Amino acid sequence: MHIRRNVIYAILILVLAIGMAIFAGMQLVVIPAIAQIESREASDGVLRTVGIVENDLVSLEGTASDWSQWDDTYFFAQDRDGKYIENNLMDKTFTSLQLNLMLYYDLNGTLFYGKGYDYLGFREIEIPQALAVNPAKEILDEIHRNKGGEDARISGIISLPEGLLLISLDPILRSDSTGPVAGYLCIGRYLGDTEVARIARLTSTNLSVLSAADGETAWDIVQESVGRQERSSLVSISADGNTITAITVFEDIYGMPAAVFRVESPRATHRIAMESLLLSLYLIAAIGCTSVLAVVYIIDRRILSRLSLLEAKMKEIADTQDFSARTRLSGDDEISSLSAGIDHTLDALEEHIKAERAARESARIANEKLKLLSKITRHDILNQITVIRGFADLSRDSLPSDSPAVPFIDRISSASAAIEEQLAFTREYELGGDHAEPAWFNIRDLATGIVRKMPLGEIDVDIDTGDLEIYSDPLLERVIFNIIDNSLSHGEKVTRIRFTFHQEEGSGVLVYEDDGVGIPSHQKNLIFEQGFGRNRGLGLFLTRGILSVTGITISETGVPGEGARFEIRVPKGMYRFRNARDQDPNRTG
Repeated sequence: MHIRRNVIYAILILVLAIGMAIFAGMQLVVIPAIAQIESREASDGVLRTVGIVENDLVSLEGTASDWSQWDDTYFFAQDRDGKYIENNLMDKTFTSLQLNLMLYYDLNGTLFYGKGYDYLGFREIEIPQALAVNPAKEILDEIHRNKGGEDARISGIISLPEGLLLISLDPILRSDSTGPVAGYLCIGRYLGDTEVARIARLTSTNLSVLSAADGETAWDIVQESVGRQERSSLVSISADGNTITAITVFEDIYGMPAAVFRVESPRATHRIAMESLLLSLYLIAAIGCTSVLAVVYIIDRRILSRLSLLEAKMKEIADTQDFSARTRLSGDDEISSLSAGIDHTLDALEEHIKAERAARESARIANEKLKLLSKITRHDILNQITVIRGFADLSRDSLPSDSPAVPFIDRISSASAAIEEQLAFTREYELGGDHAEPAWFNIRDLATGIVRKMPLGEIDVDIDTGDLEIYSDPLLERVIFNIIDNSLSHGEKVTRIRFTFHQEEGSGVLVYEDDGVGIPSHQKNLIFEQGFGRNRGLGLFLTRGILSVTGITISETGVPGEGARFEIRVPKGMYRFRNARDQDPNRTG
């Protein structure tokens, strides 16, 4: 033990001396060169972000030119026809073009129509105040200083209280690019967090964008980021030396500082260099400690080899699931004690598995017996019902139509038919439980197939659910059938039924509506109770039970006298769309 310790001390001293020499060389030569390379890379990174913004401006210019040099836009600037807005300035236009603003100004720079839209959040937004109250005149004066008329166009970035905005303003001309100018079109896209994140992904940088409208000038922000240095020095290293920051100023359309692009990144090259230094030290130490490691290997081999053997046996047991196997390591030490403890645990686990398998087999046998008993009982009951209904029919036929016994006989026949229907459904549900598990069902296809089989007559059916699929019990078809059948049986004056779907509060809502007499308020909860209703059936009661298999709920929310309305609420994860177009969270039926 003493020899091993002394050998280790000697090698450590040698390694320390060599390591100090290598470390000094790295600090004096390599590290300064790496710092220069990192500064260049940081500057290139922030310039790449600026290049992407400039490319976005070029794309924005193209979009503005396409829309401003268009006969429809030209006539709209003159007659202000609302059909242009209805046909062209829909929400999907902003989404497809990735625009936040489309603003139309007259020749004096006064806004005569504008719309703001968040194409990421799918909602309208307010037009910035700075662009809503005669804002274009200032911009027009700026571009008219150098050019005017059909060449009066400009693009760039402006700083607003709402944030940084990329804009492009073009004169409104005919499709053949002729005038006279009818007004000006300004389109804009906010340089918000999402856009900044996109640019960061494209450039593989940690990008942040600071606006000069935050209460400080752009250069003040630069000075805060890189310290009190010369204006041309836009690269700095953090105090802890772990990060490097590059800064550039983006000027607005007036030539004033508007935004600061800051790229902060870890000093990867520096880190790699330091890791290489450490690796060199480790290698030197490894070479110097070969003899010591050999001694340690010989001493530790007995322990490590036995632990490896124990690990291999445990892996074999896990892979094969053979819990009757045992490790059984010989010896009289901690490793053999560990092996014995593992074997004891395996004994208990094996007994538990055997007991579980026996219980599962007993449950299976009991279930098969219950199914057989149910089948026999159901068969016998149906035979007796057939006898009851036959005698009821004979009794009715043998009596005069005005006999006081006829209503009672009809009640017997009706009750027999209800029992027969309920027994038939139990058989259907039993078969479903035997042969099917919950699965994905397309609502439009399912409802369409059911509608075709039902005697709807002149009733109009509207299925507006898109490619909605719901994960449900296979008896979902029976659910839809029961709801439609309820309208036919109790709606009295139904002329239209409709399926729609929307999303709210983290769940999806499948809505069924008809225009019948509706359901009285005091019956809205009772209709889902067993045995409720004029026919004493199980339709809506079983509907709730079938849906609950996958956590789906149903409620009636219609207005009495205006029609029935069933809301089937589907938990998140239990519905999906085959067509991405139908996944709009704001879509309603």
